[in-house]
Amino acid sequence: TSQLRAALPKLWRCKGSTGQSEGQAAPEGLLRTEVKTLTFAEVRRCLRLRVPLLSKWARVSSDASLRRTLGLVAAKPAVKMRMGVRFQDPSKHGTWSVENLKGYKECRLGRLPQSRASQVSWHFYWASFRLQLIAGCSEVSLQRMLLTKEMRARVEKRRRGQVGGPLANEMVHVTAHSRREQAADRRKRIKVVRRAADLLPAVIMRPLCTTNLQRWTFIYLHGMGSTALGSYADRPQYFNDGTVALKVIIPTAPLREVSCFDSWWSKVKLKQEGKGHRWKLEKFNSWYDYTSNHHGRKEDTLDLDSLHAMQRSLHEIISREAGELSGRTDRIILGGKSQGCATALDAALTFPKRLGGFIGLVGHLLSCTPVDVDGPQRSTPLHFYHEVEDDIMQWHWVQKEEQRLRDAGYKVRSTKSKDPEGCGHFIGGIEGQWLRRSLRLMCGRQSS
Repeated sequence: TSQLRAALPKLWRCKGSTGQSEGQAAPEGLLRTEVKTLTFAEVRRCLRLRVPLLSKWARVSSDASLRRTLGLVAAKPAVKMRMGVRFQDPSKHGTWSVENLKGYKECRLGRLPQSRASQVSWHFYWASFRLQLIAGCSEVSLQRMLLTKEMRARVEKRRRGQVGGPLANEMVHVTAHSRREQAADRRKRIKVVRRAADLLPAVIMRPLCTTNLQRWTFIYLHGMGSTALGSYADRPQYFNDGTVALKVIIPTAPLREVSCFDSWWSKVKLKQEGKGHRWKLEKFNSWYDYTSNHHGRKEDTLDLDSLHAMQRSLHEIISREAGELSGRTDRIILGGKSQGCATALDAALTFPKRLGGFIGLVGHLLSCTPVDVDGPQRSTPLHFYHEVEDDIMQWHWVQKEEQRLRDAGYKVRSTKSKDPEGCGHFIGGIEGQWLRRSLRLMCGRQSS
């Protein structure tokens, strides 16, 4: 019965006579209601062709058995299917920004220009399917309702010096590891710079209208070279579909020199006109310092001190968020993209208490990250998503590190699929689909 009920959206795609439903109270957010009539023969044919698990049953079951099973399905509540968001400009010229979504509204909170927070809303679409037996004949009526729901979130762009303060205070080296080793030679005149990594500016999304919903926190790390404001401030729909009351924290990696790019100097113009130019070593927003660059052929080496500093910073954020959740670290999920995936996974596997889950996109497990057979995250769901044409995190070596987790008994769920936009490692809007899918699975498995 459960398998047949789950197959109702596929039954709707079968050929049949379609009409409009009348005489029913319209639920809130209803766009339209349609009804399709299918004969038992059409139901059997659809199940054989579209539902492999029910193919044999549809072929050998009698009409009486089919009617009895369809009656049980008709007595169940409607099946709901998420349809996602719709775009005002769905062409290739449109963007993934929330401003391009249908139903977009934004209200700035507080007085400008001090205010950096806003309330954002957009429309999320659903389909509801309900089956009904038609008395006196071998036919069923399948109803589809198309509905929309307003999603809302408070988006805060926290910068330095603003209310809330820094996310962390761990001291990190801005100077690359390779140049620090050369600094002992005074003739090179290399200044070693060390400063507090506040992980700002950050984007913090807070849920609105959270009555009767579980409270969760998702800490998500961007990839190398990106920033929280530049990549996610305008994309709350990547994380929120109304399943749970989800708070999202997206910090920004420290701006630092990277050892494998320590010869990348750029000529910059001095601020004062007529004063000429100077040479400047390029810096990157990077969670840790790479000491090699193998161009995706194998794992790059890194400066462990820089990784451990981020590990301590993330542990500090987790502990602080757990305080807001009454100590429930199992309601905190970590995740990241590319280098952010590796950093977040290292922090998750070294945290001393059980977490709610991990979501890693186009990234990998670092070979230096410990995988304890009896570690606190052994029963934590670990979800990985890989792009099939990713030439930066190549599967032939990424899978070996992932296998380390499986061999230790961890709950690994790994998915390989193609980005419809063809972006390879630099995935586009499929990032939001992957994140929402895993968040629903992780948050929905626990009861209140």
